[in-house]
Amino acid sequence: MYQLPPTLTKQVFEKTEGPYRSGVTKKFSNKRSAKKIAKFKVGTIAQSGLAGFYVSRLLGHLVEVPPTTYRTMDMQEFEKVGEQARTTGHPDCTQAWANLRAMAKSANPRIVLSGGKLVYGALAQNPRGENSSPEDYWTVGAIRGHSFYKVLSSKAPVASVLDLSDAKSLQDLALAQDMIRGVILDSIFRQVDRLGNISVAVLQHYVTSDGKVKWDDKVSDKDKTDAASPLLALKRILYKDNDDGMNWGRDSISVSPILNEAHHVDPTIYNRLQWLAGLMQDSEPGSDAKIKDYFVNVVQISGDNYDKLKASLIKQAASLKSRVDSKDIQLDLDFEGTIKNLYAKGIEAAQAAKNAATSAVIPTGETPTPAT
Repeated sequence: MYQLPPTLTKQVFEKTEGPYRSGVTKKFSNKRSAKKIAKFKVGTIAQSGLAGFYVSRLLGHLVEVPPTTYRTMDMQEFEKVGEQARTTGHPDCTQAWANLRAMAKSANPRIVLSGGKLVYGALAQNPRGENSSPEDYWTVGAIRGHSFYKVLSSKAPVASVLDLSDAKSLQDLALAQDMIRGVILDSIFRQVDRLGNISVAVLQHYVTSDGKVKWDDKVSDKDKTDAASPLLALKRILYKDNDDGMNWGRDSISVSPILNEAHHVDPTIYNRLQWLAGLMQDSEPGSDAKIKDYFVNVVQISGDNYDKLKASLIKQAASLKSRVDSKDIQLDLDFEGTIKNLYAKGIEAAQAAKNAATSAVIPTGETPTPAT
């Protein structure tokens, strides 16, 4: 899916440089002038991307996983795209497209809805503006060389490794939290193609007058007015292309050593992981069936994939609990709590000013209505 400039029509784009063109390409590359804002993927990789996004949100907005949603595509449009891939792209991609064309032609239920008119899959946001770091930046060996890894691997409390009264510590704290959250997510999904799909985005962070921590790539004038802290430009880890997970038969994944060597986890992912694992084991009457129904009918993954995801998530929750109980892991990675503490005075001042402004407009003798 592309966002076209005002001077370019859909018809011209498709004819000259869009996905339906033929014979215009570079080796392994199809660069186009329009902005690619989303990708549509089908089959097992679509299920992996969908489940990865939803689980990331259920466990506390883990790292910057791009939004992904279930969508369908008209068969004729899908066949147009598939035809282009006969002569362009990497050989592995060309073969993958050949397999998809065959599945579409035979109305294979793995990618085609009953009736044969729609291909179904996942539409995922395609982030732009992030720093695509050199691949060796995210090898396991390179990760071990970063300052945030020293926070994760130390057995000492985070507060004794970082000066949490200094805003400069927030960068290492944020990256350490992102890394361990992402590694846990990938471990659950048996994600094998991660090291080439980690990027870094510089986002503006601030605390609101209500004590909420927010961050985004763009901050409006209203956001600036509502900020009770300085705007802090911090690097955050971005997990793209979450479509090579659900490799349930794999014994190891690329980032698993980092989890084994880490001794710190944030309480949000730990508590939510225990909560979700509990629901999957009927911690509330009928909760397991309800969770499966949600993943099958809302997230749109197969029942078999849900069963294997459930087993993997429960195993990961139990492993972390064992390490926390034995004090091998401490629950003291807390980026949001730290930034709130750093700017607590600013939050108090902003709230006092807001309360004063509210009381100033209430006529004498009247009682304000409580907020709902």
